[in-house]
Amino acid sequence: MNKRYRRSNMSLLIAALLSGAVQAADDVVEVEMRDYGFHPAELEVEAGTTVRWVNAEKRTSHDVFFADESLGSERLFPQEHWERTFDEPGTYPYHCRPHERRDMEGVITVVPVE
Repeated sequence: MNKRYRRSNMSLLIAALLSGAVQAADDVVEVEMRDYGFHPAELEVEAGTTVRWVNAEKRTSHDVFFADESLGSERLFPQEHWERTFDEPGTYPYHCRPHERRDMEGVITVVPVE
Protein backbone atom coordinates (compact mmCIF):
# COMPACT_ATOMS: atom_id res chain seq x y z
CA MET A 1 0.00 0.00 0.00
CA ASN A 2 1.52 3.34 -0.96
CA LYS A 3 1.85 6.33 1.39
CA ARG A 4 -0.65 8.48 -0.52
CA TYR A 5 -3.36 5.80 -0.24
CA ARG A 6 -2.73 5.27 3.50
CA ARG A 7 -2.76 9.04 4.11
CA SER A 8 -6.06 9.39 2.24
CA ASN A 9 -7.68 6.57 4.23
CA MET A 10 -6.36 8.02 7.49
CA SER A 11 -7.86 11.42 6.61
CA LEU A 12 -11.25 9.83 5.99
CA LEU A 13 -11.09 7.94 9.28
CA ILE A 14 -10.13 11.08 11.22
CA ALA A 15 -12.99 13.05 9.61
CA ALA A 16 -15.49 10.33 10.58
CA LEU A 17 -14.23 10.18 14.15
CA LEU A 18 -14.34 13.95 14.56
CA SER A 19 -17.93 14.07 13.32
CA GLY A 20 -18.93 11.66 16.09
CA ALA A 21 -20.71 9.27 13.72
CA VAL A 22 -18.82 6.09 13.10
CA GLN A 23 -19.86 3.21 10.87
CA ALA A 24 -19.49 0.36 13.36
CA ALA A 25 -20.47 -2.56 11.12
CA ASP A 26 -22.76 -3.23 8.18
CA ASP A 27 -25.71 -0.85 8.52
CA VAL A 28 -24.76 0.22 12.08
CA VAL A 29 -23.87 3.84 12.79
CA GLU A 30 -22.67 5.02 16.20
CA VAL A 31 -23.61 8.22 17.99
CA GLU A 32 -21.50 9.16 21.00
CA MET A 33 -23.03 10.63 24.13
CA ARG A 34 -20.40 12.93 25.62
CA ASP A 35 -20.06 16.43 27.02
CA TYR A 36 -23.84 16.42 27.63
CA GLY A 37 -24.54 16.12 23.91
CA PHE A 38 -25.14 13.64 21.12
CA HIS A 39 -22.33 13.58 18.55
CA PRO A 40 -23.50 14.05 15.88
CA ALA A 41 -26.75 15.64 17.03
CA GLU A 42 -28.25 15.42 13.53
CA LEU A 43 -27.84 12.25 11.52
CA GLU A 44 -29.26 11.10 8.18
CA VAL A 45 -29.39 7.35 7.51
CA GLU A 46 -31.03 5.06 4.98
CA ALA A 47 -34.01 2.91 5.99
CA GLY A 48 -32.83 -0.35 7.54
CA THR A 49 -29.89 1.26 9.35
CA THR A 50 -29.27 0.54 13.01
CA VAL A 51 -28.09 3.45 15.16
CA ARG A 52 -26.07 2.62 18.26
CA TRP A 53 -25.80 5.24 21.00
CA VAL A 54 -22.67 4.78 23.12
CA ASN A 55 -22.15 6.56 26.43
CA ALA A 56 -18.59 7.89 26.11
CA GLU A 57 -18.70 9.82 29.39
CA LYS A 58 -16.47 8.91 32.31
CA ARG A 59 -19.00 9.32 35.15
CA THR A 60 -22.40 10.42 33.83
CA SER A 61 -25.37 8.32 32.73
CA HIS A 62 -27.66 9.25 29.83
CA ASP A 63 -30.62 7.80 28.02
CA VAL A 64 -32.15 8.04 24.56
CA PHE A 65 -35.87 8.87 24.48
CA PHE A 66 -38.20 9.35 21.50
CA ALA A 67 -41.06 11.34 23.06
CA ASP A 68 -43.29 11.14 19.96
CA GLU A 69 -43.30 7.35 20.32
CA SER A 70 -42.80 6.98 24.08
CA LEU A 71 -39.88 4.71 23.22
CA GLY A 72 -36.36 4.72 24.54
CA SER A 73 -33.51 3.20 26.44
CA GLU A 74 -32.88 2.69 30.11
CA ARG A 75 -30.17 4.89 31.63
CA LEU A 76 -26.86 4.04 30.02
CA PHE A 77 -23.79 4.18 32.21
CA PRO A 78 -20.26 4.80 30.86
CA GLN A 79 -19.36 2.47 27.98
CA GLU A 80 -22.90 1.02 27.77
CA HIS A 81 -24.88 1.29 24.56
CA TRP A 82 -28.39 0.98 23.12
CA GLU A 83 -29.48 0.33 19.54
CA ARG A 84 -32.50 1.01 17.39
CA THR A 85 -33.11 0.00 13.77
CA PHE A 86 -34.97 2.54 11.63
CA ASP A 87 -37.04 0.79 8.96
CA GLU A 88 -39.43 3.61 8.02
CA PRO A 89 -38.42 6.90 6.38
CA GLY A 90 -39.19 9.92 8.54
CA THR A 91 -37.82 12.33 11.12
CA TYR A 92 -37.20 11.01 14.62
CA PRO A 93 -36.39 13.65 17.27
CA TYR A 94 -35.03 12.38 20.59
CA HIS A 95 -33.48 13.66 23.80
CA CYS A 96 -31.83 12.60 27.04
CA ARG A 97 -34.45 12.76 29.80
CA PRO A 98 -31.99 13.36 32.67
CA HIS A 99 -30.38 16.24 30.74
CA GLU A 100 -33.36 17.77 28.95
CA ARG A 101 -32.70 21.13 30.58
CA ARG A 102 -29.18 21.09 29.15
CA ASP A 103 -30.68 20.81 25.64
CA MET A 104 -29.26 17.32 25.13
CA GLU A 105 -31.25 16.43 22.03
CA GLY A 106 -30.81 15.03 18.58
CA VAL A 107 -32.66 13.98 15.44
CA ILE A 108 -32.39 11.02 13.11
CA THR A 109 -33.63 11.57 9.56
CA VAL A 110 -34.35 8.31 7.77
CA VAL A 111 -34.43 8.39 3.97
CA PRO A 112 -35.57 5.63 1.57
CA VAL A 113 -32.91 3.25 0.28
CA GLU A 114 -31.76 4.40 -3.15
